[in-house]
Amino acid sequence: MNEIFGIRFNLSPRYKIGLRTVKTSLAVFLCLILQFVLPMDTMNTFYAAIAAVVVMRETAGESLEIGMYRFLGTLIGGFMGFILINLQGYIPYYKEGLYALIIPIGVLICIYVCVLIKRDNAAVICCVVFLGIALDPTLNVEHTISYVFLRVFFTSVGIVVATLLNKYFFPYKETDE
Repeated sequence: MNEIFGIRFNLSPRYKIGLRTVKTSLAVFLCLILQFVLPMDTMNTFYAAIAAVVVMRETAGESLEIGMYRFLGTLIGGFMGFILINLQGYIPYYKEGLYALIIPIGVLICIYVCVLIKRDNAAVICCVVFLGIALDPTLNVEHTISYVFLRVFFTSVGIVVATLLNKYFFPYKETDE
C-alpha cells in the first residue's frame, strides 16, 4: 500500500489502466490539440473533449451510436433553448420569476420530443443543453444561434475524434475466451 499526501492507494497489479482509459485520454488530448488548428476557445474545446469522453466505448460502432444520441440531443436541446430565448421577451413576468415554471415545462418538452422520436438516450443531453441556454444570462437572440451552432459543431468534433481514434488506431479485436 502506497501513501501520498496522507491518502492510501492500492497499487495492486489487478488494478490496471485499460485500453478504453488510454483511448479516452488520447481523445481528450487530440481535442485539446485541435484548439491550435481550429478557431476554438476554451468552452468549445470543453464541449469537444466532453463529447469525446462520453462517447468513447469499447468499439467504434458503440462510440458512433452514443455519439449520434449526443449529437441529436445537443441539436434538439439547442433548438428548444433557442425557441425559449426568442419567446421570453413575449412572456409576461418571465424575468421576474415566471421562468421557474416555464423552464421545467421546456425540460418536459425536451424529454417528450426525444421519446416521441424514439431516441430516449438523447433526452439527458437534450435537457442539459436546453438548461445551459435557458439559464445562461449572457445569451440573447443574437448570441443564441451562434452558441447552438458552435455547441453542435464542437460536440461533433469530439464525437468524430473519439470514433475515428477508436476505429483506426485502436480497433476492437474479439478474443476467444
